[in-house]
Amino acid sequence: MTPAPAAAARNTKSAAEDEIIMTDKELKQTIQSLTKSIDKLTNSEKPLTKKEKRHSQILSLQKETLQKIKEARAKNDFMEERDLTVTYALLTSMGEKHPFLMGFLQTKFKWHVY
Repeated sequence: MTPAPAAAARNTKSAAEDEIIMTDKELKQTIQSLTKSIDKLTNSEKPLTKKEKRHSQILSLQKETLQKIKEARAKNDFMEERDLTVTYALLTSMGEKHPFLMGFLQTKFKWHVY
C-alpha cells in the first residue's frame, strides 16, 4: 500500500460529514418536544423523585445538545456538529441506564459551552 498524500491527510471533511443526521425541521420538532417534556416535569405540583430529577436533567442535556448542534450547523462547523451528534446519541441511548456516563457527558458538554 502507498501512504496517503499529505494533501489528502490534511482534508478534515469526510464523506460522512456530507450526510445530515437530522434535518433542521426534525431538530426543531425534537427541541420543542423536549421543552414540553421538561415543562411537564418541572411544573408538577409534587416534588420530583430522584428518578424524575435524573430524567429531567437528561432531557435538559439533550435539549442543550440539540441547540448546540443547531448553532454548529449554522456556523458550518462540521467537527463540532459531529461531536455533539455523538454526545446526543449517547444521551438518548444510554443516559437513563448509566448515571456515570451522564456525569461524563455533562462535563464534556460544559467544555462546549462558552
